[in-house]
Amino acid sequence: MEKNQGNLPSKLKVGRPSDYTKEKGDLICQRVATHDCGLPKLCAMYNDMPSEMAIQRWRYENLEFRLKYAQAKMLQADLLAEQCLQIADESTPENVAVDRLRVDSRKWLASKLLPKQYGDKLLLEQKTEENEQLKLELLTLRSKLDEANKREF
Repeated sequence: MEKNQGNLPSKLKVGRPSDYTKEKGDLICQRVATHDCGLPKLCAMYNDMPSEMAIQRWRYENLEFRLKYAQAKMLQADLLAEQCLQIADESTPENVAVDRLRVDSRKWLASKLLPKQYGDKLLLEQKTEENEQLKLELLTLRSKLDEANKREF
């Protein structure tokens, strides 16, 4: 602990130090990007994985890790979308209901992870049209307000 001139502690470190390393972060991101399961299952699958809470804390505290993790989740969305094709191609009449659920689950998750790429295009177009309509209404209201508050100097 550092001391200042008045012999009082100048900096107190609170909590335990982080055990994050770039190597651990890269390994976690590599596993997230190459598996179709979530973080709890990944942590349970590998003995060398930190706890889910530790990973969440690292995401909060470390910008570099947060960005790499977000990129890994985008890659995971691509993996999920590719799996949809594989599941559909390998489906049999006996398993069609189970396979449909597997495909739908992956499609839904991919659409949440990468909405612009895998989201519902119709919904995106609807939102764009709504935004344009709102912009037009705001411009109309602004011009009315400008006219109402116009002063001659």
